[in-house]
Amino acid sequence: MTIFLRQRSASPWLVALTLVAACGSKGSGALSGSGVAAGGDDGNDAGIGGFGGSGDDAASSGVFASDDGGAITLSSACAYSVSKGAQQALDVYIMLDQSASMLGPKWTGVTGAINSFVGQPLTGVSVGLQYFALDLLDCTASDYATPEVEIAPLPGVAGKITQSLSQHAPISTTPTVAAEQGAVQHAQAWSMTHPGDVVIVVLATDGDPDTCNILPDPLTPVEQVASAGFMGTPKIATFVIGVGSDTSNLNAIAVAGGTGSAYIVDTSMAVDTQFLAALNKIRGSALGCNYKIPAPQAGSTTDFTKVNVQFSSGGKKTIFPQVASKAACPSSGNAWYYDNAASPTQIILCTATCGAINVGGEIDVLTGCQTITR
Repeated sequence: MTIFLRQRSASPWLVALTLVAACGSKGSGALSGSGVAAGGDDGNDAGIGGFGGSGDDAASSGVFASDDGGAITLSSACAYSVSKGAQQALDVYIMLDQSASMLGPKWTGVTGAINSFVGQPLTGVSVGLQYFALDLLDCTASDYATPEVEIAPLPGVAGKITQSLSQHAPISTTPTVAAEQGAVQHAQAWSMTHPGDVVIVVLATDGDPDTCNILPDPLTPVEQVASAGFMGTPKIATFVIGVGSDTSNLNAIAVAGGTGSAYIVDTSMAVDTQFLAALNKIRGSALGCNYKIPAPQAGSTTDFTKVNVQFSSGGKKTIFPQVASKAACPSSGNAWYYDNAASPTQIILCTATCGAINVGGEIDVLTGCQTITR
């Protein structure tokens, strides 16, 4: 196979995606030809180079658009296969502050937002729930490592979470160190038995720790626990949602937990709306642009040197080239890489590509043609 790749400046129209991955049922045929069709004119599938056969993506030209407006020519025939894939499953362990200072609009807003979150028509998302403190002075991490509602898929677990929230009220102190430690412990144990999932902790609180290991600095022990979780194996990120005004120091926990900064909910505005928005942003941030590589059809194997990532929007179809690793990602322009070059399990879009894709569109993963590299 001969491949000609022409690069130009970065394209400004990038948009959001769903994944379509290797070896499945959407379409099959051959890739050949040498005509030029950098985009397509029927608003659907034109512009893909030389797809023959009867699959959904059949077309007649021999050139793909490149990600920068150039053209990629695939001049030799090759078989291809396409199927719908999916983002990684996301498992969320919520550790919710039920200290006395949460009483009133904070509590009603936060619990209402959690109910709204689990009531959304989400797929591939599982949620579990625990509270701190479990009694007035519970500083035992193992107590928080046992959820009141175990992590389970939505929408099935939503009813249990709603029932649990209805049976709790703010009455306790704030032993954040023990709560975070228990949350990380449970998330790590869960991740070991669910290795294909992204597992995270969401710590929701309205202030600094006030009991259990708070000297000399109430936040330092929490940061140490969050950092150990993020640096550990399996790696667990801690996202922080701060409710109210006594939250300025919570960014340090988020940084230690690998998530940059806390999401702050202003209690002078609609708490439920802000908290729900934070949960949804966390969901998107945790998943990022990591996608499963589906298992091949029975009796076959996936050749990872013959996988191409194609982006579709507005009738235009574009090939994103592969790079060797995250370190090789370009600062601008588009590319993707495998999570493990020797034994891939995920396709990951580079940070610049993932950050720019935010409007709508579709990604296909084409298998059977030699991988186009950057």
